[in-house]
Amino acid sequence: MATEDDNDNTAQALVEEIVRRITFDTRKPAVAFVPEESVKPDLLGSFLGGDSYWSPGGVPVTAEDGSPLYPLAQIRCSDLDLPGYPTQGLLQFLIGTDSLYGCDLSANYDSEAENGNRCVRYIPTVPEVLASDEVVTLPHIVRDPDRNIFTPFEKDFHGCALRAEHIEEAVNNECDEFDPAYERVISQFDSEMVAEAESVLGDVEQAVVDRMSAESAASWIQVGGYPVFTQSDVRADYDDELVLLKVDSYDDVLMWGDSGCANFLIRRNDLEQLDFSHVLYTWDCL
Repeated sequence: MATEDDNDNTAQALVEEIVRRITFDTRKPAVAFVPEESVKPDLLGSFLGGDSYWSPGGVPVTAEDGSPLYPLAQIRCSDLDLPGYPTQGLLQFLIGTDSLYGCDLSANYDSEAENGNRCVRYIPTVPEVLASDEVVTLPHIVRDPDRNIFTPFEKDFHGCALRAEHIEEAVNNECDEFDPAYERVISQFDSEMVAEAESVLGDVEQAVVDRMSAESAASWIQVGGYPVFTQSDVRADYDDELVLLKVDSYDDVLMWGDSGCANFLIRRNDLEQLDFSHVLYTWDCL
């Protein structure tokens, strides 16, 4: 006769096998960018935040009202080795200083071309030497309600270098892809086995979600892989949309509202054409 421990071990083994199969079925390549907080930004490399950035001709990128857009991150494309992504040049992500950091929460891919309060800029050729007259220096700013100036960065953070690491990431339960992936896998097991696991664990799917969250390879800053949403998946067609950049909240560095996450999403065809005018910039929080 099976003991309580036997039943628990059997249920846990089922969860582990479901996790293994979902991970195998949904894994995607990605590049995780690890902050090196003690290393100053290289303006021709990959970095997060900071008070300056490199710009051809030294021309700053400005918002619709002429105010400067501030650097959220820069990715040196030679750090990427992902199918369909550029392998040379720089990708710059600049955001506004309004209370939503330049994000239009009602935007879609087509309307984002008209959003002048954020910019994703691709610079195809990186010079070998940094020209001082092509450095745009900005005053360090923090959240300042009196001046209506806001950034997600904490006041003592002045930017840091990013180190690239290649990873494979499985789908997370905040993406619309998770439910069909879970249903495909759970249908491969005997229903009585699943019911017995439910009687032990209470909710097999939640146990799978918890285990996958604990084992996730996802990183705080990432290109490729899957986006992270704290409210709901905003994508209309997740088979044709790629993560150009994901930046999650990180204590003592930056915070999107109440522990939120920002995503820059691009349609596959736009990325192939190196057209970054329709990138969907969105963030949500708890």
